[in-house]
Amino acid sequence: MRLNRPHLNRLGVHRPHPARPSAGPPSAGGAVGALAGYVAAYAPSLLPRTWLFQGVVAAVSSVFGYQVGMIAGRAAGLLGDVLGVRPDPAVRPRAGRRALAAAALSVGAAAAVGVPLAALRSQRRTARACRADEPTAGWQLASAAAGAGIFLLLEAQWRATAAAIDWVGAHLHGRIAWRVAERLVATLVVLATIVVVFDQVILRGVIEVGRTASERIDLTTPEGMAQPASPTRSGSPASREAWSTLGLQGKIFVTGGPDAARIEQVTGRPALDPLRAYAAMGSRSLRGVTEAVLAEMDRTGAWSRGSLCIVTTTGRGSANEWSASAFEYLTGGDCCTIGMQYSGLPSAITLFTDKQIPVVASRILFDAISRRLAALPADRRPRVYLSGESLGAFGSNGVFADVDDLLARADGAVWMGAPDFTPLKSGLSAARDPGSTVVVPVVDGGRHVRFAGRPEHLTRTEFGRRLGPWSFPRIVYLQNDTDPVVWWGTRLLWRRPEWFDGLRAPGSTMSRMRWVPFVTFWQIACDMPVCYRVPEGFGHKYSAEQIVPAWAAVLGGEPTDDHGAVIDALVEDIRADRPRPH
Repeated sequence: MRLNRPHLNRLGVHRPHPARPSAGPPSAGGAVGALAGYVAAYAPSLLPRTWLFQGVVAAVSSVFGYQVGMIAGRAAGLLGDVLGVRPDPAVRPRAGRRALAAAALSVGAAAAVGVPLAALRSQRRTARACRADEPTAGWQLASAAAGAGIFLLLEAQWRATAAAIDWVGAHLHGRIAWRVAERLVATLVVLATIVVVFDQVILRGVIEVGRTASERIDLTTPEGMAQPASPTRSGSPASREAWSTLGLQGKIFVTGGPDAARIEQVTGRPALDPLRAYAAMGSRSLRGVTEAVLAEMDRTGAWSRGSLCIVTTTGRGSANEWSASAFEYLTGGDCCTIGMQYSGLPSAITLFTDKQIPVVASRILFDAISRRLAALPADRRPRVYLSGESLGAFGSNGVFADVDDLLARADGAVWMGAPDFTPLKSGLSAARDPGSTVVVPVVDGGRHVRFAGRPEHLTRTEFGRRLGPWSFPRIVYLQNDTDPVVWWGTRLLWRRPEWFDGLRAPGSTMSRMRWVPFVTFWQIACDMPVCYRVPEGFGHKYSAEQIVPAWAAVLGGEPTDDHGAVIDALVEDIRADRPRPH
């Protein structure tokens, strides 16, 4: 009989047996978890997704489910060993194991095709609810193929990492006793690798490409657009800011909007030519750009106008044209709309590189204008309003410590699509009145601040109850219930968000969603790249029908459920207007 002997090298020194890679064969618990993650990934979300982004969600969710299921299975096995109740795999019939494996393979194959097929109907319902194009029949196969490919890549990386950790443990420090710990370490290593690669390779590359592309784009002028002739605009021959240096978004801003004749034609009242002051970054600091904006305000006589609107732009300097035009129409042109560029990168990249820069830029500009206004006699100071969309709304909100500070220092504001991480907005939403929801929160009965997804929310709650008197200053947050920018945040990974609670509008895509840890985070994250591919009033696109009534109310009108003929005329004219020379 052959005796077991220690494994010795030529010198008689004990050498541990090489261990099998800890990755081993596929885990039954992992397979169940992966299937659960795959099914959950195809659940309805806020917006209809492309096949590629659906594949990303399916793959990431399946990998997460596999890891959870595998670790749970290993933990159960260890517990069984401790308690002595774990079945011996040697006594399990081989035929039974084969039958079980065949059944699992069949279920997996059926799910890989059947789940996307069933989800196609849901995606089409979501598209109809958003008035977007419905996905074609090929969506299901393409998303399944993309999900499978990405899953295999991520799983291969994990298994290779786990095998490497096991090899090191076997040859340097002996076998690692706790197999669950090995897999946790492997998972953490893979996640760390992904983060490092994303930060050091992908993100840096995207930043460089984005900066280069932005610089190139900023040298262009859209077809049919020419330098404004009116001295009321930055970039005109009379301006200190050269037309060629304004950048693409600055050029669009200074050539947009109505003149006095247009305002008089639409409103039937005397009007002035509105002023627009703008400066781009170039090689200047934020304070240098601010000084350039103030110089433009001095040149155009902005301090003698009745109202100022400080717009915090997005990323490369974009301002919502419908918001600026609505402000100009409703003030009769007796106003100056002010903007400045604070970054040479698009908003999505700015968010990852320096999220606080829009806040810093907003504070510098607002404080500089406030100091100039404080030097004027009280009866000659223009009213000060604020506006911003998306990252611009976040920056503009960041000027103020709390709502009392806002009401003390501004005469009103209209913000569109403020992100979930906007502290002032989040604080107001958390302090909402009992019975109202995060989707359309009611704050202090709507006395100063109102949230609206539709124009009727300016006067009524989402349940149809009329709000009380609206005192000045008036603040409006416009937020679509299908806007992923408004609802996405890292807390979705582990916490059921409050916007899942309470009654939601019938037919809304939000009403069909179910929260799943980790999975919902990636669903909303993959909704963001497509949030501009839907019609206005959905996703991250805010329409003139939403913006004009909001500005009408903030500037002193009494909002009504039918908006009135003047507002309807403004909406129609703003929709028909395009940036044009002045």
